[in-house]
Amino acid sequence: MDKGDSIVAISPVRDCGLQERFTQYGITTMTKMTDVFKPRFFLTTLSVAILATALTGCLDDDDDDDDDDLPENSLVISTQQGDVQGIELEGMRVFRGIPYAAPPVGALRFAATQPAPDRNGTLELNEEFGSACPQGGSTFAVDSVDEDCLFLNVYAPPEPGDYPVMVWIHGGSLVTGSGGSSYEPSRLVEQDIVVVTINYRVGALGFLPHASLTAETGSSGNYGLMDQQEALRWVQENIDGFGGDPDNVTIFGESAGGHSVLSQVASPAAAGLFDKAIVQSGAYSPRQVTLAAGETIFGNSFATNTGCSDDPDIAACLRALPVEDILANQVSSSIPVTGTDTLPISIDEALSTGDFNQVPMVLGNNLDEGRLFVGIQERLAGEVTAGNYQQQVNNLLPASAYDNITVANTYLQRMQDIEGIAPNDPVIYPLALAAIQTDWRFACSNLNQMNQVSDAQVPVWGYWFTDRDAPSILPFTPRFPWGAAHAFEIQYVLANNESLEERGATAAQLDLADAMTGYWANFAKFGDPNSTDGASESVEWDQFNVDETIIDLDPATLRQVPSADFAGFHYCDFWNAGTP
Repeated sequence: MDKGDSIVAISPVRDCGLQERFTQYGITTMTKMTDVFKPRFFLTTLSVAILATALTGCLDDDDDDDDDDLPENSLVISTQQGDVQGIELEGMRVFRGIPYAAPPVGALRFAATQPAPDRNGTLELNEEFGSACPQGGSTFAVDSVDEDCLFLNVYAPPEPGDYPVMVWIHGGSLVTGSGGSSYEPSRLVEQDIVVVTINYRVGALGFLPHASLTAETGSSGNYGLMDQQEALRWVQENIDGFGGDPDNVTIFGESAGGHSVLSQVASPAAAGLFDKAIVQSGAYSPRQVTLAAGETIFGNSFATNTGCSDDPDIAACLRALPVEDILANQVSSSIPVTGTDTLPISIDEALSTGDFNQVPMVLGNNLDEGRLFVGIQERLAGEVTAGNYQQQVNNLLPASAYDNITVANTYLQRMQDIEGIAPNDPVIYPLALAAIQTDWRFACSNLNQMNQVSDAQVPVWGYWFTDRDAPSILPFTPRFPWGAAHAFEIQYVLANNESLEERGATAAQLDLADAMTGYWANFAKFGDPNSTDGASESVEWDQFNVDETIIDLDPATLRQVPSADFAGFHYCDFWNAGTP
């Protein structure tokens, strides 16, 4: 079908406790929402928390399934830090809550990640995940919230082997999320992949830069990226005991997780820690901000708001703050800073100059990314209307870079020309705003990055997730269809069939999930999403470097399309003009 075809809204799914969390957070008016939906930030604390809550417990519903017993000795693994004993779950060997780094508390708060200490005896693991890192208050905790939170989880096939490894970096605007129960990796494990999911520090605890902290070591911020790198070092040192191949590691992530993957691709400190990378909707803000700017924009205001700016030892004051004060005063979205040992230059500069970890890559995004954010915004802050549409555009875009009146009018016309929406239909305004977010923030940056990687002669494959009937991952339906919204593709790789079927997935969508899982697994195995033995029944996915095509991940029309079609649908010439 054409991407502009009209569709029917998805029916609501089970609540997952989300409606209660709306009211618990105490945000019900537009006045309060002006503090939440701040201009030019990628995702707000609240909207990310809503997404994390919706995913938590909604993708993984099958932990209590009965399985045949595995030999007990296959569940006891020796690591550099001591033995761990896992459990059998859904035909996998599962090891949840393994500490991969020293707890980042006391002097290690706002400090570089340190290796996990050695343990005595065997660490007996169960179905519980380790604590999620502090985020947004306990209302939105994925499991529990504690600064002692640097845990990872390993999911391995039942038989020992030498399997490729995939390390999942969760999203959440770098302010929320965890590697816990939101993700169900059995599809990938069934493809003979060892999957690792990780926690890392988020919010101010993970990304706050401040001059007083920089004075200690010459750098500050990016602690969450350092955590990710320490987790990858743990994988290098220990994953062979779980049946994984440390010489065949793929990192993959979505949204802020995808942005993290790109940051690791750009980081010299991550060299040699992974061999391939998959970026799902992570192309936003590729220029990031400098350390000096971050210290000014984020660090100074945080220190002032927490009462530390007048302390003679600001760094000590920051480390002594109660977690609740940190969460109450952190900004609504985090971003890595450049000019540091972890990230000397931005993603954009690294990719454009070829100065990055040159590993095979998959890059992609969804057709309707912005509908997730606008749908949540309308749910909480009121509708986007003819009366406030222009202001909403102004809030989203940097006024110094764009003629926002032209942008607003162009996208109202786009809704008529491409989507077939009548000019007097009230949904034209939220859908136009969502399309601006999709194209400006995600799609055209993603296409630009594919070209940058290709120009560096690094193998890259591009995808376009376009299933506008994808099962909803949220417990409410907006007044417009979700479409192929931000994060809706995750379930096609990190959820099992039962979860998908509960949310109304069709046979064709289950086939798409099989195809996507196969592509992801093949890429992890071979550095190519296509099966090397020709056994796959999926459409061949050509390398972007060869003919500038990308794969259109739609259950009805799984096919390759010219990148020019992608660029045309998302108005990339318009945005690449610089000042439309």
